[in-house]
Amino acid sequence: MGKSRLSDKDLEDLLRELPKVSDDRHPREIYRKISQKKEKRSLPTWLIPGFATGIVLILIFILTPQLTGLQDTASDRSRNDSSAGIENEAMIEEATEIENKAADSEYATEEIEISEDKESQVNVPNTMLMEEPSAVYPGDLNGYQSFTISIPDPNALLTVPVTVLLERIDNKTWFELFEEVMPKLTEEKWGLAEYFPLDANLSYDQTSETVIVDVPANHQYGLGSAAETTFTKTLKESFPTGKVKTIRFTTEGEKGIVLGNYGEIYELKTEESKNRAYYFSYLASDPRPYMIPSEQEFDTILEAYSAMEVGEAELGLQASIPTDTELEISTAEDDTQTLRVKVAGETAHNNQFLYHFEAIMLTAKSFGYEKIRVEGQGIEQIGPFHLAEDIPLPVGPNKKLIELN
Repeated sequence: MGKSRLSDKDLEDLLRELPKVSDDRHPREIYRKISQKKEKRSLPTWLIPGFATGIVLILIFILTPQLTGLQDTASDRSRNDSSAGIENEAMIEEATEIENKAADSEYATEEIEISEDKESQVNVPNTMLMEEPSAVYPGDLNGYQSFTISIPDPNALLTVPVTVLLERIDNKTWFELFEEVMPKLTEEKWGLAEYFPLDANLSYDQTSETVIVDVPANHQYGLGSAAETTFTKTLKESFPTGKVKTIRFTTEGEKGIVLGNYGEIYELKTEESKNRAYYFSYLASDPRPYMIPSEQEFDTILEAYSAMEVGEAELGLQASIPTDTELEISTAEDDTQTLRVKVAGETAHNNQFLYHFEAIMLTAKSFGYEKIRVEGQGIEQIGPFHLAEDIPLPVGPNKKLIELN
């Protein structure tokens, strides 16, 4: 095909023949449309505050658990610090109270080791080593009174004399107090057999110094030799011999009681422990031993002290005087009621010798002495007992404190 050649006039004529095209829009509108296409679209102004608020809410949602955990941790730490402070204060107050009580007792001393709590920087008692005698002494009776009650051990092999200490009540007789004490005894807690109160009605005749024990017909005290022996031994050793000489039995008001091998018996005589040696027996978790008198009576105190170096294995009674302790025994020249004891041996310097010394004193009391005078090279004190003066002998062994109210 050949190339057509049109003149300018021919082109103008062709353009005039084309259909007429018109746009009714205002020029400003056309300009706005063209500008919108050229410019980059941006977020509307009114959306910006809403969008920012949304972002803030999302961040709060994400961070809230962590912030809460931090707050709880801080709160817990604050509470723990507060609790630790209160606990430390309570422990310090308790230690102070114990120290004050110990100071009130004539024969009580204590050593307190203080450990430092590194976190709270508060000194609190960590370990308390109480160095306190196991027996009751005359100084303990200021405002108090005592009963020595015989309680069986769990195996019914022996009876343990327990000296109960309670606040003095002047408007009650000794027998009324004795009846109130029996239900308060916590034998099992002390490592002994639960035995009191007795399954019997007790009454007291002051004129004849007699306690009447009335048992039910179905009583269990005659079932076997062990039960019979324990029952009679407990009664004979539990009443104060200065107030009770005789124990009389009735069964539902009728005279006598049937005790198996004993047959029918009507009364017993109370017994005072005399000329006995005192041994050790560990029956409870308490590191202090129970002081148990021997069944045997000895002719001399020297024989008793020799036996205390051996013990009575068949009854589970351990030696109460170490074999390496030398004792020189004599009666004080200026006082026949004072026993003079010269002590030699390394064990006399040991803290545990306090209990050996108590066994020595209880034995001396059993032989009728009232005081003990101790001499020993380099020994000035045994436990809380200062040896510069004569020491009063114990009132009774194995102290237990009872509250009636």
